Amino acid sequence: MRTARKLAPAGLAAVLALTMTPTAAQAQAQAAAQDVSRTAGRTVADVSASSAALHASPQDIAYLRAAHRGHLAEIEAGKAALRKSRDRDVRGIAWRLIRDHRRLDARLRGVADRLDVRIPSSPTAEQRRDLRAVLSRSGHRFDRAWLRLQEDAHERALWLGQRELRRGHSQWVEDLARDSAPVIRHHLRMVRAEM
Repeated sequence: MRTARKLAPAGLAAVLALTMTPTAAQAQAQAAAQDVSRTAGRTVADVSASSAALHASPQDIAYLRAAHRGHLAEIEAGKAALRKSRDRDVRGIAWRLIRDHRRLDARLRGVADRLDVRIPSSPTAEQRRDLRAVLSRSGHRFDRAWLRLQEDAHERALWLGQRELRRGHSQWVEDLARDSAPVIRHHLRMVRAEM
């Protein structure tokens, strides 16, 4: 009895097979072979799925960089509106943009780190130029220009996400695009309602 306890499960199965009738031994061997093939199939599928998540395609990298720059631009634009606008609703939208884009960007940076993708440290020159143009206005004209800038930026963000979902390869990056879309659509509705 002590010997049977010390045997590994595979060894124990072999000992039991020796004591079984030939038909029972064949059934036991077939069941074991099916278990191995099912486990092997799952392992191959799991490995290929995790491998796809670990490798970023050029599309995935482009999305991560563009979305990150978009988040940075939205955070800066929100801060600018808090400094410059006197409209309570515009300031409320600005506060919401800052909060939500910080959260989205924190998750994006985590994915970029896992995929070893270097992301830029600032918005694009065009994004900075557009914000400067809006900041040159004041009062009601500032608020209207700021809202138009936010509408354009959020439409672009939705387009980038849709392109990632069509062409991307990394499941992690696709999940980012899919999960950020409702937040971006909500921002767009808020901005349009205020226009």
